[in-house]
Amino acid sequence: MIAEISALQRRLGHADANPGHDWLNLVENVPQWPDPPGLPAAPAGTPFGYAPSQGHPALIEALVKRERTVSAAAHVDEANVLVTAGGIHAIGLVLRELAALGHHRALHATPVFIGVHDLMRAAGMTPRALPLTGTPDDLPLLLAHVDGPTVVYLNLPHNPTGAVLSPGLLPVLRELAAHPDVFVLYDAVYDSFDFRSAPCPAPVDLAVSGPRMAVVNSASKSLGRPGERVGWVVAAEGVIAGLVPRLEWEIVSVNGAAQHAVAAALTAGNAPLVDAVRRGRAAFARAVAGTRLDTPLPPGGSQLWMDLGVGDVEAFADFALHRHHLVLTTSANYAPALPGHIRFPTGMPEELIRRSLAVLADALDDWERRS
Repeated sequence: MIAEISALQRRLGHADANPGHDWLNLVENVPQWPDPPGLPAAPAGTPFGYAPSQGHPALIEALVKRERTVSAAAHVDEANVLVTAGGIHAIGLVLRELAALGHHRALHATPVFIGVHDLMRAAGMTPRALPLTGTPDDLPLLLAHVDGPTVVYLNLPHNPTGAVLSPGLLPVLRELAAHPDVFVLYDAVYDSFDFRSAPCPAPVDLAVSGPRMAVVNSASKSLGRPGERVGWVVAAEGVIAGLVPRLEWEIVSVNGAAQHAVAAALTAGNAPLVDAVRRGRAAFARAVAGTRLDTPLPPGGSQLWMDLGVGDVEAFADFALHRHHLVLTTSANYAPALPGHIRFPTGMPEELIRRSLAVLADALDDWERRS
């Protein structure tokens, strides 16, 4: 039996089927480049042959350099990196391997992206949402729910709340990664978007130092290149060696041309992309100041988690779609689905952010008049 499409896909399908309207699409949370960089030319023959299953050496070398710089990782090496077909594939690959090794329970924060929740279930795991705080208080809460081999999934900066890794959580991660029944899966896809003056880097060195932790990342978010479907896993050499045969069995290897393009993008860096999100955040703050939509900027991420204060956010989103041509991502895209919330992207052009917020405010006023 095939499940119904999500509310999000239904709304996107409606917009696609009615191209005559000026749709304001607030769905995509991949930051947009202010001036998109061109694609580098791939070396001769690259698109037509299989790359090594672990990843092309040129990209693996670039990723090692990236993690040594961005994550301040002193101990990461080529044997610690596996190239995947995007971040969500990296997460699923690790979950499927862990399920095969006997992990049938997964713990995550409230809320979590529904795709990750569904990957846990598809791998045969039982997911459980916990009210994590990102502080040392999380350790006893997590350990109280460890019952046999358990995956602890952490996503920081967090999608959608923008919570970030604090130094106080590092001892918690070390203790979890030392627990014989715990595997820590750390999702760092938004690590470029930590806007504190002194960000705490992803714990890559901790991951490569032992057999019970992996860090996943993606070019989709950090480089704004979702179409190339390139992600990566960083872990101890033995963990990577166990994942390579599974990746080979599932997809053989990631597209060679895309791997070369991402390697070139890593060399160029993502400073303009990060600056664009920074400007988007500032534009959001100016536009909502003193209004009913005023929402504090979180320290990280490229979106905001907004509580609209409506009783039925799904009904409101359908109303905004049909009456105001506004396509929203609601809390139905997360587990558990929290009442009243939408995700608002801050990686869009500043003018689009201002216009979208104005239409959103009008839609809320209209909704209240008709309720």
